[in-house]
Amino acid sequence: MKQQQNSAALYLRLSRDDGGDSESNSITTQRAMLRKYAKEKGFSVFGEYVDDGISGTTFERASFKKMIDDVEAKKISIIIVKDLSRLGRNNALVSFYTEIFFSDHNIRFIAINDGIDSDFGDNEIMPFKSVINEYYARDLSKKIRSSFKTKSQQGQFLGTYPPLGYFKDPEDKHHLIVDEVGAKVVRRIFDMSASGMSCGEIALKLRDENILTTRAYWASIGIFQPNSYNPKHPPKWQSSTVRHILQNHVYLGCVVNGRLTTKSFKNKTKVNRDESEWIIVHDCHEPLVSEETFELAQRSVHTRKRKVYEKRDNIFAGFVKCATCGTNASICHSNNISCGSAFFCNRYRIRGAKDGGNLCTAHYIPYEQLYGAVLDDIRYHALSAKRNEGNLREYAEQMSQSNGDKESAQTKRELAKHRKRFDELETIISRLFEQNALGVVSDERFISLSGKYETEQTVLKGKIAELQGKLDTTKNMTDNMIKLFSAIARYVDVAELDRGILNEFIEKIVVHEATEKRINRKQKLEIHYRLVGILARE
Repeated sequence: MKQQQNSAALYLRLSRDDGGDSESNSITTQRAMLRKYAKEKGFSVFGEYVDDGISGTTFERASFKKMIDDVEAKKISIIIVKDLSRLGRNNALVSFYTEIFFSDHNIRFIAINDGIDSDFGDNEIMPFKSVINEYYARDLSKKIRSSFKTKSQQGQFLGTYPPLGYFKDPEDKHHLIVDEVGAKVVRRIFDMSASGMSCGEIALKLRDENILTTRAYWASIGIFQPNSYNPKHPPKWQSSTVRHILQNHVYLGCVVNGRLTTKSFKNKTKVNRDESEWIIVHDCHEPLVSEETFELAQRSVHTRKRKVYEKRDNIFAGFVKCATCGTNASICHSNNISCGSAFFCNRYRIRGAKDGGNLCTAHYIPYEQLYGAVLDDIRYHALSAKRNEGNLREYAEQMSQSNGDKESAQTKRELAKHRKRFDELETIISRLFEQNALGVVSDERFISLSGKYETEQTVLKGKIAELQGKLDTTKNMTDNMIKLFSAIARYVDVAELDRGILNEFIEKIVVHEATEKRINRKQKLEIHYRLVGILARE
């Protein structure tokens, strides 16, 4: 196709890259300037190509790409922009188009305010202006990131939409306030998860009850624009949606920012940050769930649930471990009625049996036997807790003291010694200030001595914190034991186990290889309770 002579494309672009001069750079201003220039020069305007709200650091712009397609189709021969930054702020790509692509396609490129016209002169200044334009975008990106980090560290909520259960505060859009309607749904989701229901089961339950999803609820109260939601086909609850809610720390009263970032100021592709890089600020708004409920939900979320052959829930999924190799035990079903469903060491089941048991052994335990042993153990400890309810603290303190009376006494002596020395240094430094002020101690001597004493204080602070931590660990052990036995006392008459009970009390169940056979068969189980460690029974 013969290239259209004197056929001009007017290219207009505006984004936040343009900062304080956005008014002079507005699309309306650009359009008026480009039309006037084309008319004065006698150019025939083939079309106007507008990218509004698109960064100049990327060339993935719909209208720009359409203009390039028209260039390759030889529909235009001239491209006019207000200035070089309208074409873009990515120096490498700007150079490619202005110095290679446009030249190869016989395109006359004009940037009005920069005095650039490829038909006249060598335009030596253009590469330098392109570099400056990119630097401007780079600098702006740094300022935006710095501002975002500062706001994040202040605990400001920076999301576009509030999470389910909250509204943005009308008086401060960066602060969340409770929406009781949504909060009721969120609390129910956490309660169902803590009781052992999987994310998929919760999603199905919410669907069956016609509970509105987050997007549907927002649409119903006018947060979404009408074109972003179709009431005839409302979104349905998915397990991924439930999982996102259950893992969101916002429901503990925290603000979490910085989960995502971009690859660079030129590449806006979103990438996940490691959790260690998140900016988490606590006590920013009213929590919807307790830390205990949140933790129970996490245990449920991170444990895969499987169905056994008889179509009942395998409530032990993720809890049962092999005592020898430490891998999970998986459930299998046998047609042999005497065996039924049973757990086997996963390493043995997959590879060990084929290799003559060299990797591990079966560690076989029937499902019903495991179920009965765990239920009996919980009842046993529940009954014990109830009978000794009045003496729990004394009992717990005796247990903790029996593990370290001598060590605790030594720790307390060292702690007292360090605290005494710390107080002495406070007095010495205070007197040193007075003597310096009175002229008794010279400034040089004061600086030397105060530096020495303050360094010693800093070291003492670290030692005091470490020793206090040791004592607190003993106290926490006592408190945790009391919490466990107080909670477990409620289950004296429990008739059956469920996932919620296991999540609340059990850390893991370690299965040892059985000894003897048949009626003489014995097998040791270690039931690791979440708060006090191992309570082993055979």
